[in-house]
Parts: sequence; C-alpha cells; structure tokens
Amino acid sequence: MRGTLAHSLRIQAKRGAGGSPIQVARRLCRALVFLLLGTALAMETLAQNDSGADLRYRLRTGVELVLVPVTVKDAQGHLVTDLGRDDFQLFEEGQEQPIRYFSVDPFPLSVVILVDVGLSPPTQAAVRTMLPVLPSVFGPADEFAFYVFDTYPRQVLDFTDDAERLREALREVGKGSGAAAVGVTGGPLTAGPRINTVPVGPGVPSTLPRSSASVKSIHDALFAAGLALRDQEPGRRRVIFIISDGSNSRLNTHSLEETRDLLLTEDVSVYALGAGEARFALGQTPLAEYARATGGDYYEGIKEETLARAWARIAEQARNQYTLVYAAPPAGGSREYRRIEVRVRRPGVTLLSRKGYFASAPLR
Repeated sequence: MRGTLAHSLRIQAKRGAGGSPIQVARRLCRALVFLLLGTALAMETLAQNDSGADLRYRLRTGVELVLVPVTVKDAQGHLVTDLGRDDFQLFEEGQEQPIRYFSVDPFPLSVVILVDVGLSPPTQAAVRTMLPVLPSVFGPADEFAFYVFDTYPRQVLDFTDDAERLREALREVGKGSGAAAVGVTGGPLTAGPRINTVPVGPGVPSTLPRSSASVKSIHDALFAAGLALRDQEPGRRRVIFIISDGSNSRLNTHSLEETRDLLLTEDVSVYALGAGEARFALGQTPLAEYARATGGDYYEGIKEETLARAWARIAEQARNQYTLVYAAPPAGGSREYRRIEVRVRRPGVTLLSRKGYFASAPLR
C-alpha cells in the first residue's frame, strides 16, 4: 500500500514473467485497484492543500498510505463482523486520523507456513497428525509457501496455489523428525549452521542435536519468512503461520527488534500456535510478542484434537479482517517508528491490530 506506482508495476512485471496471460492480467488488475486508491487519496489531499507550494513537488512526494488490518472478537472468541466505519477510531501518536478507506471484504492470503522441526518427540508426533489438514483451510485464491526451521530456516516449497503440492510437502515432513526428514538442499536459506553467527558453509550438516532448545533461531526463521513475503503481489494479506514451542537461542543473526521492524514495514501479520512446552511460558515467548506487535494472534496449550480447528480459526481470522486506511502525516527527515492505536465503539469486545509502522523519509 505504501509503495510508488513504478515500484508496484515493477513487482507485477517480475511476477508476470511466469503464468498464463489471464493470471498476469488478474495480478495487474489487483495492483491497479490499490494504486488507484492511492492516487485518489493523494489527489484529495492535494485538493485540500491551498498553500500555493509547487504542485510538481507535491505530486512527487505524494501521500504515504498506512493500511491497518483489524480483528474484532466477542467475549467467546468469535469474530465480530457487523461493524461499520463509524464504529472505529484510529490514532497515530495520540492524534486521531481520518479513516480514508474502510472495507470488510475478505482478502486473499499470501502465507508462509513455518514449522519448528526441533520439537520434543511427543510434541512432534502431535504436530505430525495436524499437518495433513492444513491445505484444507486455504481458499482457491490463496497462495502459500512452506518453510521449516531449527538452527536455521529452510524453504521446502515456494509460493503456489496448488493444495496438492502443499499436502505432499507436509506429508514428507510428517514421515520423520527434524529438518533432515524433508530433504531440502540448496538455496539462499539453506546455508548451513553458524558458529557465533558466522555461516560455516553451505550444505554442511549440523552436529548439534536438533531437539536442543539452545540451537533454535525463531528470529531468523521469521525474518526469512518476512523476506519471502516482501515481493508477493499487492492486494493480498501477508501472513505467517508458525507452530513452535517458543524456545529460542542466542545464535540468531537477527534480533527480535530487527525482525519485528521488517514485519511491520512489509505489513506482515504473525499467527502463532504455541506447541508442547510453550504452555508453560504463559504467553511470554517471542511468538506471542510478534503476534501482538503485528496484529496477529497467539494460541497456546492446544490439545492435539483441536489443532486442526485452531488452524481453521486462524485462517478465517486472517482473511476476514476489517481494513482501515489513512494518510500518514508528513514524515521528518529520516525513517521513523510511529505508534498506532485503534479503538472500537462497542463494549465487551477484543481488538487486534498492529501497534505501529515505519514512516518513510520524504522524497527529495
């Protein structure tokens, strides 16, 4: 939403190199909807500005649009879907902002499924029973990629809308324990283990025990998933589904803050299932912190028989959010973090939304 026209069209051209003419046309149409929205809001802002400044300069700087997906639940945890624009208030750094665009329409999803393969054997067995049902929670317009992680992340399946390919990839992980079971080799995210955060060479197998909590790198796994989502086409909700026990090591290349900043910049929401030992953390894991910061959600202590239902709830929640868009106040001379608060005029409900974003420095 916050890119320029040229940047968005470059993304479409790159993705349009593959696929049928119909698929390419659909991608371009989706992008144009968002770009026309941006143009309309920019022109509205210009029309309201009578300062007499150089019109060409104002057109060049444009208006930065901030997209805020919002989930609202009732006391029973069910989605509240009957709210309108006037039920919401939106604040940036304590100042109320006019909501320029409001939608309740569901969005197609771009999803990275991220599975911790360093879980304890009992937890791994429980997760294994859940994996085959994952493709059933996605719709025909959704796309998904599949990654696993322990010490470092590996791509198992690149983005596709083919549910059968995803099912087969999940089935392969379900046959064994640990990242070696998926047989992933090569690629930029399979660079092998690190010693003191320094890669020791591609393809070198780790000699550390995969079930050890001390070698798992959640920050790096989420950072890799955020990078994968960054170049996906506009007009989709960018989501990470992660299942892990929340154990994290000091061997991460990326910090929590750096990873969170990437996810906020790229409008990525994290939905996490805390498995196994995560139930003892009482929500104090990196998974819960990422979910809160990005407007996603966190579930923990889920019994084996309810895992499938939990995934279905998460997919429904990610797809059916309210979408609020506002024009950001002008940024200063550098990239800066700005806090966002969303309020709803209905008592007894729970609201989930991103906590902030990074404003871009103005064009010169």
